[in-house]
Amino acid sequence: MIISRYDGMLLVVLQPDHGVQTGIIARQWGSDDVPELSQHRHATHLAATHHDDGWAVWERHPTLDEATGQPVQFYDVRPREHLAAYRAGIERAAQIDPWAGLLVSMHGAGLYNDRYGTYRLEEIGEQALDPVERRLVDEFLDDMAALQHRLYEEATGHRALRAPHHHRGVMDDYLTLQVWDRISLQFALRHASDGVIGPLPGARRSLRCTAAGRFELALDPYPFVNDRVELPVAARRIADRPYRDPEEFLAALAAAPLIVLECTAVRG
Repeated sequence: MIISRYDGMLLVVLQPDHGVQTGIIARQWGSDDVPELSQHRHATHLAATHHDDGWAVWERHPTLDEATGQPVQFYDVRPREHLAAYRAGIERAAQIDPWAGLLVSMHGAGLYNDRYGTYRLEEIGEQALDPVERRLVDEFLDDMAALQHRLYEEATGHRALRAPHHHRGVMDDYLTLQVWDRISLQFALRHASDGVIGPLPGARRSLRCTAAGRFELALDPYPFVNDRVELPVAARRIADRPYRDPEEFLAALAAAPLIVLECTAVRG
């Protein structure tokens, strides 16, 4: 659940809807400056669409922040809650496609290992883990490492002689998925504000985002074929106030009309 304040209201984007937008970004991807994926294209697009489906488990009964009476922001959800939900999403992605499951597993594990040493997630990194949470995270990382070996073999037909993330094709697809994810968050969470997203695969460049209008971003290097692409995401607006319990919040969310944020990317 991605929550922000906009036009005096709470703007709420559910994680599966964020995933749908990420999938739209994935299917539009590829230009002279930022090449399209060469292998496992369809499966990587599936991973983009389904990478955060596990959050739907948590969103059915979100934890409220005692100080605000509103749901905890997604990056502040504790591992005790997050990991169980994420395991469910990873298992489902693996059932859809082994390569997609491999990437979604890496996406979940990457929250706790600085995205395999490529980018430090400050919000997650700042969480102080108690001994129980540390054990849960360590178990999760061990389980994901074993699962990634199995899924790699299913997807390619041969065993990985080292951890799959050491294979360039896997890491390139994983890094691309992270860029897609963060472009979506640049819209859904940050309302198309300035920022830098990276690293891109290959030369490990970064993608510079510049605010160009209401939910409009100029990107450089430009990663799409068309000079202007529409990247919509579903959202709801509800009152920015404290809620007594998750049921009251969910009732307000259910009563709110669905809106579509007309997000746009243009050549920087």
